[in-house]
Amino acid sequence: MMLTTEMKSKTTCIFGGTFDPIHKGHLHILNQLEELTPYERVIVIPARISNFKQESVPTPAVDRYNMVKIALNEYSTQHPTRLELLVSDVEIKRGGVSYTYDTVVDILERYPVTGRLGLIMGDDLLPDLDKWYRIDELKELVDFICFTRDKIVAPKREGYHIRQINTPVYNASSTEVRGGDFSSLTEGVRSYVESHGLYKA
Repeated sequence: MMLTTEMKSKTTCIFGGTFDPIHKGHLHILNQLEELTPYERVIVIPARISNFKQESVPTPAVDRYNMVKIALNEYSTQHPTRLELLVSDVEIKRGGVSYTYDTVVDILERYPVTGRLGLIMGDDLLPDLDKWYRIDELKELVDFICFTRDKIVAPKREGYHIRQINTPVYNASSTEVRGGDFSSLTEGVRSYVESHGLYKA
């Protein structure tokens, strides 16, 4: 899908991840983004194979994609939001390892974006940012929206546009869910997990 005139240009950021599965901690980030930034649109992008987790075998992409759609629908219904929340299968359809630069280029071709595209990330990714695929080109295209915990100060990096957001820790872990603890799942996602026999359900 290429850019269409029907789509309204908005301040936009992307939220990529394996989402195996999506949980309330991810939704907490969306809530904090809405409260603390002026962004109008968030595009959530499940990876086919994360560049950061190539050694692991994720749950089938179609299941992870469906769970993201369910969770965002629940979030929008239960917490009226000014954010336009979208799910993109661009990385799933592309196949192979998901590289952020390729995804950013795809998104900028598909959606009208006001200003610079935002890229949501955790502070755990900052130390290796210089090693990212085509980082010199990527940093010219995006603002890095870095969520940090415990008031950690993100180190300044020359040539990077980094916005730091300190947020309370929401104790939720996809690893724990995959181990059988479903307490951090939304009702709809939990129902999907159980009906499809995922994560030892």
